[in-house]
Amino acid sequence: MDGKVAIIGTGLIGGSIGLALRASGAEVVGHDDDYVAARAALQRGAIERAASSASEAVDGAELVILAVPVDRMEAVCSQIDPGPEAVVTDVGSAKAAAVAHGEASFGERFIGGHPMAGSERQGVEAADAALFQGAYWILTPTPATSDRSYGVVADLAGRLGATPVAVEPAVHDALVARLSHLPQLVASALVEVAVTTGDQDALLGLAAGGFRDVTRIAASDAGLWVPILRANRSAVLDALDGLERRFEDLGSLLREGRWEELRLFLDRARRARLQLFAKPVYGGDPAALDLMIPDRPGVLAEVTTAAGEIGANIEDLRIIHSTEGGRGRLHLVVAGEEKARRLESALERLGYRVERGELLE
Repeated sequence: MDGKVAIIGTGLIGGSIGLALRASGAEVVGHDDDYVAARAALQRGAIERAASSASEAVDGAELVILAVPVDRMEAVCSQIDPGPEAVVTDVGSAKAAAVAHGEASFGERFIGGHPMAGSERQGVEAADAALFQGAYWILTPTPATSDRSYGVVADLAGRLGATPVAVEPAVHDALVARLSHLPQLVASALVEVAVTTGDQDALLGLAAGGFRDVTRIAASDAGLWVPILRANRSAVLDALDGLERRFEDLGSLLREGRWEELRLFLDRARRARLQLFAKPVYGGDPAALDLMIPDRPGVLAEVTTAAGEIGANIEDLRIIHSTEGGRGRLHLVVAGEEKARRLESALERLGYRVERGELLE
């Protein structure tokens, strides 16, 4: 990525991306509707120039990163008109609506993104060039996404120390509803229960480590969370329904004194929690697959969808273009040998010629 990068929104995520890119020598121009935030980003060195408008910031940019709240995506997309070769991505934690707005404005040049990293602190003051080191950067290609757009943003993630992982927008939203959005609601509800029961000061003064750990994220900015929950409302409601059913089950076990069943419930959760973090979430020894792909729209989405359907996690994806006949080579790294074999078979059924490749540095 040798050209100009424009970052719209210079808060925690936008500022962290800017710091990391500038540390690697990239030209970064930023804009924030909040003049104070833009000035702070400039002073911190997250951007080298603060543009007076979003449209000015994207002029001549090779890559445009929309690091704005999810409820601002539609408006920002309508305000900018980057050049015909510019790739556009976002970093929001709800993808279905963001992808719809992005593709309506920029077509194949847009690809949704969500770096799975953050902080309880907000603003560019909390930005950190190392924020994305070791994190997963979710990409949400669709049949409309160009291979080039995917490649540019996957390269961005790798350049910032993250691992790009491709999933469909709806799958992403269901996952984050359970792993991020539901825990936020649970933490807030637990605090509410505590402070509305009895002597608030005495109760919170007695709060032990478990309560503090579980409710830590309740301290997050409510103003940021309401738009996120609104944007992902359907998936969050599904997650809440599942939690309510679990609570109903627990209530029945307690009321009826079914202590052995309660022990089994708690033990299942204990073993699942231990297993969850006993290995990487996208664990398994990496296996590389190489396949020749035609130069036509939708190929990348077809491949990543096939991976998603069998639960294969793509930990690296590179497009190596060929000058012969408009074809290129797609290099995939899949977590786990068994998943690699299944993906190889699935792609061959789709008509691709797949070969085992070498892991690239």
